[in-house]
Formats: sequence, C-alpha cells, structure tokens
Amino acid sequence: MKAKFGETLRIAVITAVMLLTALAGQAQGPFPPGEARDTVIIACSQCHVLTRITDNNLNAEQWEFTLYDMIARGAPVHENDVDNVRRYLIDNFATNKR
Repeated sequence: MKAKFGETLRIAVITAVMLLTALAGQAQGPFPPGEARDTVIIACSQCHVLTRITDNNLNAEQWEFTLYDMIARGAPVHENDVDNVRRYLIDNFATNKR
C-alpha cells in the first residue's frame, strides 16, 4: 500500500509539473528569454496571475524585497535559483537597473 501511494504521488507531481510547464509556455509572451524565466513563471503563477509581475512598477530594491518576501511566504524557488531569479526580475521588470 505504501509503495502504491508513493507511485501515485510521483505521478501526481510529474503531471502537475507538466501542466504548469504547459500553462507557462502559453503565458510567456511578455517574459523575455533568460536563465530564470521558466522558474519565475512556474513559481509565481502558483499564487498570482502573471500580470502581477509584468504590471508591477517596482524598482530593483523593491523587486529584491518582494522576491525574498515571497520566498518567506512559501514561493517554491530553490536556494540555488534565487540569484538568477532576482537578476531576471530586475533586468526585465525593474523601473531602474542596478
């Protein structure tokens, strides 16, 4: 029984990732190519519509604060990806560049 639950959970996670990836692919229009683009789309779209990113008028410091605030609230950004996500948000969406 335990093994069956583990397999079911694994299939559910894979299905969810595939679905989110497909949805992200449809919503990438305003998201320029970049190393962290997919991570931003997938992580942020779990709680927000993606226009929350594109329509925000945040400066670099505000984006950095927002990123760390969202991670503290549970945004699924792996610690190895944080710098790339920060740089992607600032480079592409900040009202000022550092």
